[in-house]
Amino acid sequence: MYHRAVLPSRERLLQIARLAGLEAFTGRLGPPASAEPDAGDLRSFVDERLESIAAALVEEAAASDDVIDRKSAEAYLEDRLRTLADLLTPEQAEALRTSFQERTAGW
Repeated sequence: MYHRAVLPSRERLLQIARLAGLEAFTGRLGPPASAEPDAGDLRSFVDERLESIAAALVEEAAASDDVIDRKSAEAYLEDRLRTLADLLTPEQAEALRTSFQERTAGW
């Protein structure tokens, strides 16, 4: 089971930037190492990049040695969603969950 330590907010923001695409993040919100987007701007950006974020989460799960089947992939996703919870709306988390499940249906 996955249990990451709570990451500082800057590290969580860097993770969103990486998952969404560094170029897209930088173009919209500034360099991720120094950007300080307000919650509305960040959530709007995440809305626009949900499919990219879901695809990156699937890639992460596929690369993880701990993910061996769909059940472990979903556990991986839930851990990531908990880590990023303060940066996502409940609706965004659910959309990511749905897209992830569709992308991993054959696992």
